Amino acid sequence: MSNAFIRRLDSVERLTKVERQAIAEATKNVQKVGARRAILREGDRNGGAHIILSGLACRYRILEDGSRQITDFLVPGDLCGCDYIAGADTGYSLAALSPCSFTHIDHQSLTVLMDRHPRIARALWSLALINEGVLREWLANVGRRPAVRRVAYLMSELCFRLLASESPRPSSCALPLTQIDLADATALSPVHINRVLGRLREKRFVSLQRRSIIVKDTEGLMSFAEFSGNYIQPRAHDA
Repeated sequence: MSNAFIRRLDSVERLTKVERQAIAEATKNVQKVGARRAILREGDRNGGAHIILSGLACRYRILEDGSRQITDFLVPGDLCGCDYIAGADTGYSLAALSPCSFTHIDHQSLTVLMDRHPRIARALWSLALINEGVLREWLANVGRRPAVRRVAYLMSELCFRLLASESPRPSSCALPLTQIDLADATALSPVHINRVLGRLREKRFVSLQRRSIIVKDTEGLMSFAEFSGNYIQPRAHDA
């Protein structure tokens, strides 16, 4: 397998060699972007799918008062939204949080890929359902969990997703996030985030570096957050 997107699709639908080659051909034009750079701006005519191949990106909205709401993080293998099917205007922006590589599949090529390879179409549908599960969990997290567990849960989920392909799973995880990023993803103020991270440092779950957060004890953090990755775990179907 040549890239993270193939691995991601193969995790939910066991692909054949021909199907993997078709995906590799469709995603061969790789672009790179530095940290904190735009990949897609709100209102752009997407005309296809953006797929993150390495690094960490976020999807966000800028509201009328100029504030930013992060609505999702994208890890290697993730593709951006469902509007690629209709070719609609994007209702969000996409930016790299760390140096990223990504590819773009135009609408026509993606349609041909799904028409010729039904198993790939099923895999994309499965990923869309997983993404819906992530969105529901984000809503519950922001709406009901207290601040400390809200942040701990978000970081637990992100570590889980970033480390999903590594076996055995490492005990630590580096997140290229600032306190502002966490505030914009959890609907908390930067001052509140600072207090929360202080609590998590006291518990020895995390440490802070410049523009990054190091989760030193992923299992401990997940246990504290009462995190379950069941809604993310794919169940692959054989080819």
